[in-house]
This record gives sequence, structure tokens and C-alpha cells, in this order.
Amino acid sequence: MNIEEEAKRHVEAKQREFYDKLVTLLTPAQRHIKNNLKESSIKNRSLERLDDAAIIARFAAEVTGLK
Repeated sequence: MNIEEEAKRHVEAKQREFYDKLVTLLTPAQRHIKNNLKESSIKNRSLERLDDAAIIARFAAEVTGLK
């Protein structure tokens, strides 16, 4: 395996770890909102915004990379 392949594999592994951790951390927030807010458009909007945050963070990781 050459150095470029190793670097690519390392970056992909870090991104997978980032995505997994992101989902792990957002799941309790989603559950908390679902369990504690009454059905309303505001509740639905807050859940959508959590999904948006995950999508934007994933995009940022792909575009700019991770620390």
C-alpha cells in the first residue's frame, strides 16, 4: 500500500468515526424533543433543524476536512 492510499484510508476512517459520533450525540436530543414536546409544527421544525445540523456538519467535514 502506498502513502496516498494509506492517507485516504485514514481520512475515511476519521470521517466515519465523526459521522458515527455525530449520530450518537444527536439521537438523545431527538429522543428528548420527541418525548417532551407536544405535537406541533414547532416540534417538527426543531427535529428538522437537528437533521439539518447533522447534514451541514457532514458536508463541512467532507469539504473542509477534520482536525
